[in-house]
Amino acid sequence: MNIDINGTNIGELIEFVSWGVSIFAMLLVGLLVYLMVRPPRHIRRRRRDAPPPRELSPDEGEELWALVDRMEARLAVLERAIGDESGRSAQRSLESTAERRDNGRKE
Repeated sequence: MNIDINGTNIGELIEFVSWGVSIFAMLLVGLLVYLMVRPPRHIRRRRRDAPPPRELSPDEGEELWALVDRMEARLAVLERAIGDESGRSAQRSLESTAERRDNGRKE
């Protein structure tokens, strides 16, 4: 029994092995990423054993909506205050630029 091996056969064998190693490495990296990203066991167990969310009573719902309305009103006040302050600072910066330009230098 004779086995003939030439350069072409060796190249094909190397290519085949490299494909197999690449696929194995990709699967291994995927497994490592999965193990690093998944939550710890105690958190998974806590999620599984958690009681279902309870229903809100109508009074609690009204209180929550009142709270949301108050928060939106406060946010509107804060946005106006920030807008006024940024407008003032822009005006000050323009005034200081004008003062620097009129410092007596001849252009």
